[in-house]
Amino acid sequence: MKGISLKFSYSAKDSYYLVSLILKRDSTFSYSLNTCATHEISQGKWKISKDLIILESTFQSNNIPAEVSYGENRKFVDSFDIAIVENTKHELLTDAFVAVNNDTIKCLPMIGKCNGLYEKIDSVKIVFENGMSSEWIPIKSNNRKIVLTVLTDVSIRDYIVMNKRRFKLDGNYLRQL
Repeated sequence: MKGISLKFSYSAKDSYYLVSLILKRDSTFSYSLNTCATHEISQGKWKISKDLIILESTFQSNNIPAEVSYGENRKFVDSFDIAIVENTKHELLTDAFVAVNNDTIKCLPMIGKCNGLYEKIDSVKIVFENGMSSEWIPIKSNNRKIVLTVLTDVSIRDYIVMNKRRFKLDGNYLRQL
């Protein structure tokens, strides 16, 4: 319990539903929601004002940190130009799409296919099934073998964005507003 300021948890009786929110003394939080079918997480900063707790996730909808490199040192499907996206632990992110040059051409490196054609790649953006994405990343001209790395090992697939999400502190209970 060292380093923890407040902890809230709820487990529904006779079901597989558990939610937990841990507020740490360093003003960071950890959130998880588990059911028999889902696992959702979030982390970030928290602040309290009177009886309101406000949560702000580290990752927002369009700020997933990513970097680009070039070469054939990753997993490519056939002769596809974009390697399968990986995280910092080199785990394959099978739910990561790559938008090319604009939002209309999307590629799925896992299968080596795109929903449109392009002559050259001048910018890319990693887009996840849950709508989260990186910013647009410029590509150096004449590079055909593009390697993208998400600069975290947090599971973006399970991530819940909290953008100034507010909860009311009511005694020992917490109520979302």
